[in-house]
Formats: sequence, structure tokens, C-alpha cells
Amino acid sequence: MPTSPSIMARSRRLASGLLSLAAAIGFATNGHAQFGGMPVQAAREVPAGGLVSSARADGLIKSPAPFQVFQRNANGTADVPLVLDDSLKDAKNVRVALTGAAGILSPPYVDGKLVGVPTGGPYTLNVTYNPPGSPAAAMIPLGPIYVGDLWVLAGQSNMEGVGDLLDVTPPDSRVAALGMDGKWVQAVEPLHWLVDSPDPVHSGDPATRAERSAKDHKTRTKGAGLGLPFAVEMVKATGVPVGLVTAAHGGTSMAQWNPAKKDEGSKSLYGSMMRQIQLAGGRVKGVLWYQGESDQTPEASLIFERTFADFIGAVRADLGQADLPFYFVQIGRFTIHGDSTGWNRVQEAQRVLPDRLSNTAVVSVIDLELDDPIHVGAQGLKRAGARLAKIAQRQQFGLIGASTPTFDRVALGPNNTLEVKFRGVNRLDAGGPNSFNVPGTLGVMTVGGLRPGSLAIPDAGGLKPATHIAGFSVRKADGSAIPLIYEARVGVSRDSVVLKTFGAIPPGSFLWYGYGYDPYCNLTDSADMAVPVFGPVPLDPILPAPAVAAAAPKPEEKKAEEPKAAAPKKPRALIITGDEVGAHDWKKTHEALQKILSEGGKLDVDVTTTPSKDLTDENLKKYDVLVLNYRNTPQGSPESQWSDANKAAFLKAVHDDGKGLVSYHFASSAFTNPNWEEYEKALGGWRKQGFHGPAHAFTVKKTDAKHPISDGLPAEFDHAIDELYQNSKLPEGAVVLATAFSDPAKPKGTGKDEAVIWVNEYGKGRVFSCVLGHDVNALTDSNVPAWIRRGTIWAATGKAE
Repeated sequence: MPTSPSIMARSRRLASGLLSLAAAIGFATNGHAQFGGMPVQAAREVPAGGLVSSARADGLIKSPAPFQVFQRNANGTADVPLVLDDSLKDAKNVRVALTGAAGILSPPYVDGKLVGVPTGGPYTLNVTYNPPGSPAAAMIPLGPIYVGDLWVLAGQSNMEGVGDLLDVTPPDSRVAALGMDGKWVQAVEPLHWLVDSPDPVHSGDPATRAERSAKDHKTRTKGAGLGLPFAVEMVKATGVPVGLVTAAHGGTSMAQWNPAKKDEGSKSLYGSMMRQIQLAGGRVKGVLWYQGESDQTPEASLIFERTFADFIGAVRADLGQADLPFYFVQIGRFTIHGDSTGWNRVQEAQRVLPDRLSNTAVVSVIDLELDDPIHVGAQGLKRAGARLAKIAQRQQFGLIGASTPTFDRVALGPNNTLEVKFRGVNRLDAGGPNSFNVPGTLGVMTVGGLRPGSLAIPDAGGLKPATHIAGFSVRKADGSAIPLIYEARVGVSRDSVVLKTFGAIPPGSFLWYGYGYDPYCNLTDSADMAVPVFGPVPLDPILPAPAVAAAAPKPEEKKAEEPKAAAPKKPRALIITGDEVGAHDWKKTHEALQKILSEGGKLDVDVTTTPSKDLTDENLKKYDVLVLNYRNTPQGSPESQWSDANKAAFLKAVHDDGKGLVSYHFASSAFTNPNWEEYEKALGGWRKQGFHGPAHAFTVKKTDAKHPISDGLPAEFDHAIDELYQNSKLPEGAVVLATAFSDPAKPKGTGKDEAVIWVNEYGKGRVFSCVLGHDVNALTDSNVPAWIRRGTIWAATGKAE
């Protein structure tokens, strides 16, 4: 396709005023492009007396729509479809120009799209043409349109917005919304109008919808949400326009959002949401989710973590965006009394899920005010939206932004104190980059100096308030309070809270923050990120063991000491790791593996992160079993790469010398390009034919095979969120010890029992393979450590204990 003609460089006075026309956006080889069957020429000067009117865009330009935001790609551009009404099919000299703040743009026009429109806006699209039978030109101006980021707003009422419509976030010219009616508008509160949706799942009976809509638009007094505050904070920080795709519906449960109902289309929440996303272009930047209140029942709360994780996986799979950002809000306060077990269980599931699913994050609203017994108020929603924006700014834009300060661990301190440590604590002040809180001053300090009003040197920020922190409690297993804490204050490190107690903590106690439906919690940090509710955290492991003094033997009872028998030699294990595997954090998992294998004192465990140096005949003689936490990649250091000599030593150790071999998770996918056939014969597994769907929770079941490893272990267990490897290649003679069913209703589900643990022999060596354990949480979940420890001991000795 030849290059576009030159851009018209001057403006001329037309009937409607000063208008700039651009060059043709793209041409066929004959100098014409096509909008459907209609030729489109380069924009050129209109003959004297040319433009007679500016026609309305409504109906004549079918796409794009005014206020529409197009999702930009990784290059920061988007393709903008241009569709004209059939009534213009006989028009002549159809031309198009795109103008923005920087002037005239000339993106190419290819296959019905303006290609490569850069991030920004507002843009105005001007289509000029000669109506049939008229020598005078007409113009169709359309705008504004934008290229930026699309964020889906979904969940139940707190996302729909039930805040009082008083002192709401003002609109921003760079923030638009795709309403429930399927139309793009400038985003103003309220964003969600369920009654206007064409989908019955939102609007109910179509016969009465118009009447109900008219009344609602006249009388509505509630509807402020967090979507607009989020978007305004995003455009202020990044300059990137934001389009909000509305899809939330109050009072809805995860069962009602079930992805399996997507085929019901507009009759299901999931189907309606997907229709909205497709209407917006089919790709989005991320999803903002606020839901869980309706899942506090005993039955729903027990499976909430699994159900929610499956939901996230389904959205990602259906959109073809495996790492789609998914940021959600932990449910907050509910001013009722009663058994809060289910409510707190949902909160805890929401708190821990980001540790188990990549590209997810949670924010807390437990400290925010309400506008009714269960809904966060308009002013609190402004802060909630800002909190989500800070997460997105940090994770998606590399800005300072913020993270959520969440519980890490608790330790016993001196003088009857508990030190509660948090991770993700923000020390920078929310006022801006490179600024810090200055307690006791009228301002904040920046790296460049004090702002006006500052009176002191800044501290390191961190958690606040410094003292009189509310929300912590020590409780029994049944939830009843143990009145022990009399003060809570921020620790010296500013990322911990020291709880002062009246005395020793009784056995069977648990630590909570935000127990119950309506706790008073006030712990935030320098970026106004609130600490999520957590609990129950067992306190028994941190209690000191009672000291028992042994009675000294009487002199006359002393006997000559007999020589002690030498302690039996422990099998030695070598964990082999060290390559940069990307999605697998080998640094954390090898530490967890080392701890698992060392527990019980049955194995001595070493680690090598430099296999090029340590996989030698001489060194491998020291070990009884080799544990693979390894997959070769081009990103690894030279010391992590296996030479031919390393490979030969490894095979000899197992096949000829009878060393045990353990393959953990992604190790079975190593050395596939090119394929190392002997490695594949040794352990099988993923290789080139394996795959998995989105991470989710599933049940692991023992097979009927009798084996020392599985003997005495539970017949089945519910496994945490993990990757379920499917279609694994089993080596010759393999005996499968455990399987997991791959639900066909889930993305990439096979409908089969997939092998997850098996054993086989390779030459003289015993081989144990476990594909569970994508991350530390999955590796250390439930019975997985027992399987791995017993499997490793068996590979080393032929016995499991």
C-alpha cells in the first residue's frame, strides 16, 4: 500500500467556521480506500462555496461512538473501527480526518480501521463527503473519542454504588463510561443504571422498564460508587484516558455470577458482563471487583475462595488474557449482630487470595464510614477508589503507587507482648512521589526540601496511628474474646504493631484483627492503605515451651558411661535449582522444599544454585537423592546451565549408581527444546504435550495402588489454588499414586482424572514425581508436604519413613 498523500497544511474558512482537514488515512493502489463498498479519498481542499452544513454524527457514523474509549495495546496504540451508515453509500469524495490537541493525525486506514491511533484524546473524527447529486461538501464531526485503558466494574451493590449522591467526585474530561444501556457517555455519578439495561437479568420485565426508568431518573438519591474516583485518580497520575465498563448488580452471589451460565447470555450476570466487554471492544486493562457480602452463608463461605478463584480463571480464559489484572475489595462492615463466622471467612479468603493468584490484589475498606448499615459511603468510596488506583499505578505503570499492608507473622515479645509484623507497608506519603509524612508538622517533606508549613525532619512513615490502634483481639476457637490486650502501638520498625497484654496467652488462643460484623479498625499506613481484616491466626506455635529442669544424679548413682553407638547416617538430599524461570519463584520454593524435607530429621538437605559446578561424578557421590526444582531457560546465569558433562553425571548418578530422583512441579518441563530424551525417560511429566488451565482449587485422591509412600496418608484432600497439570507423559513402568479430576466445566478441563503423583524406576534409581506446588502456598498446603517428604525418603532409601 503506498504512503498517504500529504496533509493539508492550512485551515480555510468554511460555512461552519474554521475547520482543519487531514490527508487521506489510507489508500488502495488506485488512491482510494473503502468504507464497506464506498470509496474514500484523500482529504483535500473543498471547492469555493463547498461545505454547506455539519451533519449530525448520530446514525451516519455507526462506529466509533462519542465518548468511546478504545483499549490500547502494548505499543500504546489502538485500532479504531470506522463504520458509516448505508445511507452514505452513494456519497462521493468521502474523506476522513482525525484531530487532537496536538493537531492533525494521519493514522493509516486498513480493513475498515484507523490503525495505530496513539494513546490520548479527546480526538475528533471528521468525515467529509459530497451528498448524492450535490457539488457542495458536507461534514460529519464526531467526538470525543479516546485511546486509553478499559476497566470493568463488577460485583454487587458496593461496586454498583449505593453512596449518597452528595459531594460526589466531579467528572473528568478524560473519563468515560459504557453505561448499562450500552451507550458511551462522559462518566458522572451514578454510573450504574440497572433499569436501563437491555438485559433482563439487570432490568427485569421489559414491559415496565421505561416507566420504572423514568421514575428512577427523577427520584434517585443514592448511587455514588468507587469507579469514578478510581478513574479520576488514574488519569491524574498517568495521563491515560480511562473507560469504565459497568456490569455490577447489587445483592448478587458467586452462584449467580457462575461462569457456567454464560451461554444464557443476557439472562445471566456473567453473560451480560461478557456482552458489555465485547461491546467495549473485547479486551480490557483489568477488572475491579467488589462482592462477597452475599456469600457469608455457611455453605457459600466454605467454598468462597475456590469459587472466586475459578471465576477469575474463567474471565481470563474467556477473554484470552491469562494475566488479566484482577483487583478486588475485601468486604467491610455490616452493622448487625449475630454469628459472623461466614462473614469473617469470606474476608480471610479475600485477604489470602492475592498470595495464590498472580496479578491480583486486595484493598481494605474496614476503616471507612457507611451511608447505611452495609454500604460504604460516598466519601469512603472516594478513598476506596484511590486505594485501588494506587495498586494499579504501582503494578501496571511502575509508579510509586502503593501496596496493601497485610498480615505477615506474629512473634512473642518481651514483657507479655506480641509483635505483629506486616508486609507491603507503604512509607511514602500519599501526597506525591518522594515525599514523607512529617508527624507533628503542618506539611510534608520532599526529597528536594520542605514544603511550606513543614516544621520538622521527616520520619520513615509507615503504619499509623502510632498508638491507640483499634481492632486487635485475642479469642478462643469459638470466637469468644479473651480480654488480654490493653494497648496497641506501632513498633520501632514502623511495619509492625506491638500488642501489650495483661499476662501469658492461654493455650488454644487465636489472634484477630477486625473480628465480627462491625469492628472498629483504624490501622492504615502513610499512603492511606488500610490493613485488611485477618484471622484466626493460631498463637500456640509462638508460645514458649515450659522449661523443665532435670534432677541431678546423686554421686553414688553415677556409673561409668558406656560408649554411645554411632548415630545412623541420614540420607542426604541435594536440591538442584537456580535458573530464572519467570512464573516460578524458585528462590522461595527451594527454601520451602528445604524446610519440608528437613522436617522430622530424616534427611540432611543441601541446595545447589550452581549446577554447572556441582553436577559432577565426584560431588554427586555424596548424595542419596537428587531433588529437581529446575527448568532450564535462556535467562539463567552461566552457573545455572547444565553442560553435557553435567547431564552425563546426572544420568549416571541415577541410572547406574542408583541415586534417588525427585521431580517437583515444573521440573518435568525442563530440557524440551531440544528434547532430552533420556531425561524424559527418567521422569516423564509435562514435556511438550502437557498443559494446564487457570489456577484453581481441586481435590487430590489416592489411587488403589499399594505403596509405602501413600500408605497411611488420607484417601483424598482438598488442595489449595494451584496449577493442575494435564496430559502428563508417564514414563515406562510408572505407578500413579494420586490423581485430580480436571473439571470439563473449567477452562481447558479434560474431564479426566489427571495423574499428579507417580513413581517409576530409571535404571537402578527410584524416581518420585509430584506436579503439585506452583508456588509456596500450594507447596505447603494440606498434605502436600507429607507426600513430598515421604516420596523423597522413599527415593533415597526404598522406605517412606
